[in-house]
Amino acid sequence: MKIRYQLTCLLLLVSFTTIAQTDKQATIKKMTDSIKLATLSELAVKNPALRQINISTDIISRGNISSKLYNDPLFKGKASTVRTNLLFNVPVKSWGKNSLSASVSYFQQHIQIREVQSFSPMLNNNDFVSDKSTVGLSFGIQRRDSIFGRPVFLMASVLGVTNDASSIKKLSYLGTAIFPLKQTATTRYSVGIILNIDPSLKVPVVPLFTYWHKFSNDIELNFNLPQQAGLRKAFSDRLSGTLGTSLSGSIAFFNLTQPNLPHDANYTTIDLKTGPGIEYRLGKKFMVGVNGGILTPLSARAFDRDKTSSEYFISNKLSNVLYMNFTFSVLPFLK
Repeated sequence: MKIRYQLTCLLLLVSFTTIAQTDKQATIKKMTDSIKLATLSELAVKNPALRQINISTDIISRGNISSKLYNDPLFKGKASTVRTNLLFNVPVKSWGKNSLSASVSYFQQHIQIREVQSFSPMLNNNDFVSDKSTVGLSFGIQRRDSIFGRPVFLMASVLGVTNDASSIKKLSYLGTAIFPLKQTATTRYSVGIILNIDPSLKVPVVPLFTYWHKFSNDIELNFNLPQQAGLRKAFSDRLSGTLGTSLSGSIAFFNLTQPNLPHDANYTTIDLKTGPGIEYRLGKKFMVGVNGGILTPLSARAFDRDKTSSEYFISNKLSNVLYMNFTFSVLPFLK
């Protein structure tokens, strides 16, 4: 039966050779897309930013917090935080050397402050709880090109973030140029520049440097500055471990009614997260992970939405604390 089935398939293939020829280009394109997808999936295993869906939750333990209002003491207490990020990347269209993509993000932050000791008549000594959510929508275009005979990867995007369905609270523009300098089976590095036009930033230009190297013991060294640096080791096709430091941040919007304070305000944080982690691949398209360690707060400020973060009216100083992070990701699918 199996041989008859194979012969039948062969006769059908011969009978429809002419028709198949007309579809040759479509078949080649489909094969090429499949190869690209497989390559992208393998890259996304090592780089969560390339995944189609990524859900991440930080549980940040209780630590000391002291706050100042216009550089005068406001309060101190003990703060704990839970943050959840959801990112959904959507490939929209590809043509030639160009591709168009969109992404939707959701951020939710729960802050609880206990043992409050107020230094201002504006506040009492009661525990304080804040629940804030923001939604972001981004559109980007990417292009593979060359300048002076050297390859370059170009990207431009626009990002809108809000907590109000009736308006966009923050609009920023991002441009990136990356120049690969070396690419072998064990070493890759590149340099670039990031142009971030954001009303809250005074310095819109940031240099970019990436370096990846795989040692003979299969340990991978990865620098993606200024965002992250670390080591990665694959223990099997499904299980890998990491150790490193990454830069993270958050943004929330406030509508204040107190006199002498801005009505529309942003509250932003910048943190360093350092520690080990593991990831496990479920099937072909799903990944789960957990990591933890020390969270080092670098900046926590509230400022007028129309001003830069350096013109803050509230600054919070937080102590180093322990954190745990849980992730669930989906690797790229075809459109």
